[in-house]
Amino acid sequence: MSPNNQFKDFNEDSIIKFLQQKFSSSTAKALVGIGDDTAVIKTGKSYLLLTKDLLIENTHFIFKVHPPYLLGRKCLNVNLSDIAAMGGKPNYCLIGLGLSNKVDWAWLQEFFAGVESATREFGLELVGGDLSRSSTVMISVTIVGKSKYPVLRSGAKPGDLIYVSGHLGEAAWGLKLLKKGYSLGKNKEIDYFIHRFLDPSPNLKLGQQLVRQNFISAMIDLSDGLSTDLRRLCQVSHCGAELWVDQLPSSPLVRKFTSRPRDLTLHGGEDYHLLFTVPASREAVFTRWQKKNKYQLFCCGRIIEKNEIYLVWPTGRREVLRPRGFRHFA
Repeated sequence: MSPNNQFKDFNEDSIIKFLQQKFSSSTAKALVGIGDDTAVIKTGKSYLLLTKDLLIENTHFIFKVHPPYLLGRKCLNVNLSDIAAMGGKPNYCLIGLGLSNKVDWAWLQEFFAGVESATREFGLELVGGDLSRSSTVMISVTIVGKSKYPVLRSGAKPGDLIYVSGHLGEAAWGLKLLKKGYSLGKNKEIDYFIHRFLDPSPNLKLGQQLVRQNFISAMIDLSDGLSTDLRRLCQVSHCGAELWVDQLPSSPLVRKFTSRPRDLTLHGGEDYHLLFTVPASREAVFTRWQKKNKYQLFCCGRIIEKNEIYLVWPTGRREVLRPRGFRHFA
């Protein structure tokens, strides 16, 4: 990235690459620094997990549309999803707020009621933060967690199977409904989709169990879309992938309402499910465990050697999959 590049030319991945080169970790204790779901720091017999997310008005949420209670929950839950992708347990959080003149006391009370709800549900303790005035509402959350055996994005190997922990495209469809003027409380099905966008749930328990059982080789949470996040995992694992079109985890409910569910499945984002890889040698025992614990997990592809992502049809047709998920600087 050159100093002459304009802001419109930036993207999250190019900035992260620049920062990795400039601030590469130089200590033995920092197992992972910039570029994974969390930083991973060795502390005695376990690992400290550190993660941060920003939610910016008009980029990640619309002030008039997103109820403050659900926004309070979401700002924590999207961070908790990063902890889940490491198989970790969250412990502490800090929240920084930039508040515009649109914010009143009632909004602030509702926002922190949502924060409190999430901290109680997931065993977090709010221990600090910062407040400032801002032209738009900005939310910065840091979460500290721990894990005995963190799993990274970089462990996938050719032959590993690709799994996703739930149906994709539902949150993106909920956002489309909000943009069309729909709101909560009018229709049960519409409410379901809108809630999937406004109040995502992190897969903490599943992430912890996958790591504890030693089933998986790599994992990432799906925040920016399958096409984008799978490519990120493959890049750091120095491999590629094929996704099987007839086994993509498209939501049956989304298929009822749109003629192009595959686009939402591949590129929608905001689902916060886990994408993980299972070595072929662990497939049989993993499948038995999955059935025993009644998890609905979808096998939708395989890791390959060639450094590219392909869609593969049952006929054998192959097509390169370009990332078209959420872009933070679009």
